[in-house]
Amino acid sequence: MPKASRLAVALALVAALAWLGFRAVHAFDQGRHAGEAAAVLSAPDTVTYRLSPVSGRTPPQPRDPGAPGTPGGRLAYRPGVWLSVVDLEGLDPVDGDARYLVFLRNWAGWTLAGAARPGPDGAAQVRSAAEPRPPTIYEVVVTRAVDDATSIPHGQPVLQWFDASLGPPRARPFDFARGV
Repeated sequence: MPKASRLAVALALVAALAWLGFRAVHAFDQGRHAGEAAAVLSAPDTVTYRLSPVSGRTPPQPRDPGAPGTPGGRLAYRPGVWLSVVDLEGLDPVDGDARYLVFLRNWAGWTLAGAARPGPDGAAQVRSAAEPRPPTIYEVVVTRAVDDATSIPHGQPVLQWFDASLGPPRARPFDFARGV
């Protein structure tokens, strides 16, 4: 291979690596992600659904003043924007490998949107710009468990939202006792 050809291949490889590096930095920019979530939450056309504590959940233990309280949350998105934001509040701290897992359900089934550890104030946020698209979501389940990458809700149920009018005709809320 002539020297000029090797130089051209090397320059092309360096340019490709630089472009991939730039894209990676952009893709994993936490500040940008937080800014996009803030824009969704503050927009006048934001669609919001409240997540409620799962009935039958073990009552909270006595807490120190200022500690997290009753769990709650919301799913928010903007029409035409492919970003779901799940804000969580009042969460208890987690130990070891445990996390709060956020599962989203649409007509195609369940998706594990993400996992989070709450801050000292009991708040956490999960952002997802992947499937399912926000307007197709008809159920959100938040559990407390170790993330095993299973897309079906598992662990201790904490929060849930379900809207049958957005789902298929026979859709029913997730049954934690049966795992379906």
